[in-house]
Amino acid sequence: MRKKSSDKPVIAIRSPRKDGLLRKVARVGATVVAARVAADTGKKGVIGLLAGMGAKRLIMRHPMGTLFVTGAYMAGKVYEAKREADRKRMAKALPDTSPPPILIEEARKARKG
Repeated sequence: MRKKSSDKPVIAIRSPRKDGLLRKVARVGATVVAARVAADTGKKGVIGLLAGMGAKRLIMRHPMGTLFVTGAYMAGKVYEAKREADRKRMAKALPDTSPPPILIEEARKARKG
């Protein structure tokens, strides 16, 4: 008698899947951004660590999370750079040494007199 093919367990053996170059680059980028987010929270210890871990998990799991976290981080950096540039520009600004404005009435009196 012939056995049914369904009696045998189906075993699929595959070699472990290797990460592609894009996944490796994404992992490195996520680690860098997560470290910067953790450092920029301003608090060391558990809160910074949790912020970094959350950012990395969001980046690695969801493509839109990558755009959101990285975009928010870059926008914050640009905003801080602009504030710093404005502060430096105000510090370097020369004081106003122009003569005081001449009023029209005073000019007319000086011209007649």
